[in-house]
Amino acid sequence: MIALHALRVENFRSLAKVDVPLRALNVLVGANASGKSNLLEVIGFLGDVARQDLLPAIDSHGGWDSLLFRGGSTKRASIRIEVEAQVTRHSSERAHDHYVLLITSRGRARVRREEFKFKRTPGRGRRITVDGARVEIDDERASKRNRALAKQSAGLATLQKLGPDEGALQVGELADLFESFRVFDPDVQAARLPSPTPSSASLAADASNLAAFLRWLHDEHDETFELLVDDLRAVVPGLSNIHFEAIGGSAEGVRLTIEESTLRGRTELAHASFGTVRALALLAMLHDPNPPRLSCVEEVDHGLHPYALDRIVERLRSASERTQLLLATHSPTLVNRLAPEELIICERDPDTGASLIPAIDPSEVRSIAAEDELGLGELWFTGTLGGVPP
Repeated sequence: MIALHALRVENFRSLAKVDVPLRALNVLVGANASGKSNLLEVIGFLGDVARQDLLPAIDSHGGWDSLLFRGGSTKRASIRIEVEAQVTRHSSERAHDHYVLLITSRGRARVRREEFKFKRTPGRGRRITVDGARVEIDDERASKRNRALAKQSAGLATLQKLGPDEGALQVGELADLFESFRVFDPDVQAARLPSPTPSSASLAADASNLAAFLRWLHDEHDETFELLVDDLRAVVPGLSNIHFEAIGGSAEGVRLTIEESTLRGRTELAHASFGTVRALALLAMLHDPNPPRLSCVEEVDHGLHPYALDRIVERLRSASERTQLLLATHSPTLVNRLAPEELIICERDPDTGASLIPAIDPSEVRSIAAEDELGLGELWFTGTLGGVPP
């Protein structure tokens, strides 16, 4: 499943200028501080712009000075993010949707310019340009119309109020895509705890409602739940099943317990190992029957034994048929199990501090892998593919 075909970013943290083509499954590798986390943060930032509007999104990500690239000899004054997607109803492999957000600093003010381009009907497409308080709509009838917008508001957040014949539907579809982005970062301590609600059809980005989500999965998608438990058995030796216990109080909730083949009784998830809880949270995300169109995970292998990665990579590929995945890892063992086109090498320019993503073209990765007996993980770890400390 491919929602985003490309992400182009200028002057966002270490991303001075990157152009990243994306597939269904994308795994970022590179040294610490090479820009992997910053690329994932761009996804979160766009989601916050759609949900909160522009200025609150800037503030929630540390403020303007924190976001702006500070390397090189020239001081930068603008951030540019371009998304090439396939989400509106008339888009296709040959006619992608385009969204551009340009934010410029003028003293203490932040001036934004946005551009939406999409196919409204078969034939010529439509362009909506937002510049300051002016909104210009250029449609397939070669006509132009102007509208007004608050200067500090992002069109992504507010243009859904346009008329249906002015592009509101398509802007809404793009905004829905961005709002649905999930940057999955399990809080293991929170995931251990009972859920205050008995069931939830949506898994929280920090997995804090893990018990409620798994209860819903058990009740509504029992075959998927059994597949998840089977995967957990393969990843956690000795685990035989997971169970749910209702908890009382002012509101009904649910607690997870683990059954192990060699132990009497059951163990509350609160007392399970870090790796067990994180594996369960990751598998819950990968088995989500109604995932967002794009899911991001940093350190996807964190807490997992290398022997578990065969099963995890299988699930990553099957999940990528339902949700596009953008992941980061430091594990050569996981990278060994990838195809060359699934790998994105990240480096940092030692002179300017700018991230280089991808640092090597995927076709070159494929050629090197075909000519060498080493696996992709070893080729990366030894520096043959780049993406390692100097």
